[in-house]
Amino acid sequence: MSQRLFRFYQRKRIININANIVASGLISTFIVMGLLWLLKDVFNQHWPSWAYTAFSGVADLILDVGAFAGLHWVANHWRPFAGRNEEEHAKLHARAPNVVADTTRLQFERAAISPLYYIIAIAGTEALQQHWGWHPAWAVALAYPGGLLVTRTLHTFWGLRSGTYIDHYNRVYDDSDLTKSGSD
Repeated sequence: MSQRLFRFYQRKRIININANIVASGLISTFIVMGLLWLLKDVFNQHWPSWAYTAFSGVADLILDVGAFAGLHWVANHWRPFAGRNEEEHAKLHARAPNVVADTTRLQFERAAISPLYYIIAIAGTEALQQHWGWHPAWAVALAYPGGLLVTRTLHTFWGLRSGTYIDHYNRVYDDSDLTKSGSD
């Protein structure tokens, strides 16, 4: 990722939160797919479809939360690059909320909408296995991103209304302060 794109990703919370959640969701989905493939095809486990579905739900939850926490720290608390100008530097280095409090708030919001995510993901996984005879890994590959798409849309609207997506710089300064700092 170029420095310019990375700095943009770090400055814009609506971008980094959604990108991090999508990335952590896809990372966990691919890992779960691999684990299901190993269980079913390599280790030749012949579980009922509900067992694969339950395994996928638990594994996805653990992997997704861990991946998101790491990505969220990178996006909102790690600053390897300075801004290209004074304004960008100020935006990049604006005081972020406490990393634990910020991550906890986002995980709480995600937890509030996670029942919808897991209803779509788990019901979809089970339906694809039971009614269409799909391999559990391929069922996860379709159902989990489907749940992610729906919940990302809802969480984005929620975050815009609640203030979760307010950029760090805008939490501290208003637009008039930005103009003043550029004219000093």
